[in-house]
Amino acid sequence: MPLSSRPREKLLIKGSENLSDEELIALLLGTGSRTHNALSLSKALLKQYPLTQLSQTTCSSLSKLSGIGASKATRVMAAVEIGRRVFAPSSLTTIVIRSTQDALAQLKDIVGKKQEYLVVFYLNARYELLQKEVVGIGSLNSMIITPKEIFGHAMQTPCASIIIAHNHPSGDPTPSDDDIVFTDRIHKAGEVMGITMLDHLIVGRGGFFSFRDEN
Repeated sequence: MPLSSRPREKLLIKGSENLSDEELIALLLGTGSRTHNALSLSKALLKQYPLTQLSQTTCSSLSKLSGIGASKATRVMAAVEIGRRVFAPSSLTTIVIRSTQDALAQLKDIVGKKQEYLVVFYLNARYELLQKEVVGIGSLNSMIITPKEIFGHAMQTPCASIIIAHNHPSGDPTPSDDDIVFTDRIHKAGEVMGITMLDHLIVGRGGFFSFRDEN
């Protein structure tokens, strides 16, 4: 094969976007077999497992193809997994909540509501948002929200901590007596469950109140 037509040299000269599927897979295989070069092996592999099916096959299945073996199969599957991780929806939409401002950015949708919305953020150990759940609608004293309703969701995910938030339709974020009692109750329940309640935020058109910031 002319030097300029070999996949590696072609990539260096023209860029990876100008290589065919067979040429890209040939680069991953690295070498051929006793009877076929890497490009021929690549064509045979893609005939059996087109690109659209590669992510659904296994390393064991690939390694059984003639001329492939375990070493080449692992390189191909490693490349498939890298692509999956790079373009996985979770990696593109991961939200990290480390501060009051991070949490407030996720509460804009309830600030102007005419009813109180109780929202819970479920976070993992890296403070990544696993789930944002509307647990109740109405005033806190009429919602009758129990710790079970809040921590029940937490037990279904790798949750390490939670942030509670609700809005005051009046616009004044000053906590009421009910807010204070509710916060204390959920905080103590979290200690028993081993899930830290990081904060309880109250938002309104007049601003916000953070129990954590106000100690």
